[in-house]
Amino acid sequence: MATVETINNRLVHINLAIQVDEKEEVSSIMMRERPFIGELNLDIDPDNLSLLIAVGEVMGVSQPLTVSRISCIGKLAILWLDLNRWLVLPPPGSHMSVKHALQDTFGQDIQFHTEGELMHAELTEAAVRYLLESDNTREVHVQADRRREDSQNRLQQEGVTIMSPCDQREYDILVRDHCAERLWQWLSQHHPEQTPHNLAANG
Repeated sequence: MATVETINNRLVHINLAIQVDEKEEVSSIMMRERPFIGELNLDIDPDNLSLLIAVGEVMGVSQPLTVSRISCIGKLAILWLDLNRWLVLPPPGSHMSVKHALQDTFGQDIQFHTEGELMHAELTEAAVRYLLESDNTREVHVQADRRREDSQNRLQQEGVTIMSPCDQREYDILVRDHCAERLWQWLSQHHPEQTPHNLAANG
């Protein structure tokens, strides 16, 4: 059992290449694992700042994003960059904006407002519980219960800051293996010509 948990928890380096159309809507997402970090088989918290700096230097990436969990809810994928900061991916080729995809998923339980160029949203308590209690949001982490409680408090008190995938065309992400697998499955559902096997090919 310990061996299985270690494999599922290993840290992997994922690269997302995003293409958008003339309306700044996501037309395609290419996802692949860069092999170096995965080969080290590190079972370590991706929120460890010292690790992030060291890994970034080794990868030649100035500031890779760390993702603590990934939720595939409704039609969208939510990459949790922090307890209440999300990178939201609408289905590629769906011609849905990030806001539209969130509204489609949460309905009246989400409200938006902007702060400068940032989109901010507030979720009802029911929406927060629905999201955090979803099977695919649950974390395999020694402090999972505390992090879930912290996320619930932050989301209810402060809302969520939403990053758009259109902000940049490529993302380097450090995430646990089971979260990457979840994203591969979501992407293969909405990008049928790509399979998790192809997506995981070494780059």
